[in-house]
Amino acid sequence: MRMKIFGVSFLYLWSLISGVLADPPPVVAIQPLGPVKQADVQRVQAGIEALYAVSVEVLPEKPLPKSAYYPPRDRYKADGIIEVLAAEAAPRISKVIGFTARDISTTNDEGKDWGIFGLGQLGGRACVISTFRLRAGKADAKLFQARLVKVVNHELGHTFGLDHCPTAGCFMQDAVGKIATVDGESGKPCAECAARLPLVK
Repeated sequence: MRMKIFGVSFLYLWSLISGVLADPPPVVAIQPLGPVKQADVQRVQAGIEALYAVSVEVLPEKPLPKSAYYPPRDRYKADGIIEVLAAEAAPRISKVIGFTARDISTTNDEGKDWGIFGLGQLGGRACVISTFRLRAGKADAKLFQARLVKVVNHELGHTFGLDHCPTAGCFMQDAVGKIATVDGESGKPCAECAARLPLVK
């Protein structure tokens, strides 16, 4: 009888110790920037949790950084937003996603002020996503939500160290500014990209 009780107690104690010693999942924070629809935030959270093995939390809304504002086009520079997000994120947060309804842009080979869906730091802490261009082509709610999740998970993939992938259908494929490319992606990583990500088993 004592042996049985001891055995049960030992297993219970071991389970507690294992739980304490196990590495907690990375914390991914969604940072609403300016007014955004709560339903969109919830969809983003669900989309992340369906793919990545992370803990997701939603931070209180705050305004877009004034330092990132680009007056000539009345929009915000994604690079500037990312810099602020990465600098201000609490140490416990592994990745932070800026989420806004305002138009965002970056400087690339296409021009000084190129409008984009999102931007992520390669191997960094921050990325930013805008819903501004995701309703192109009069997308219905279902298509918009699919685009939203694909873009969020794509930019988050950059923060985990993934560059653009040449494999057709992979969610890390370069959209090259075309919403049709996003629509054609599977929303999931190819085998090579999957091997480098913390994914839900």
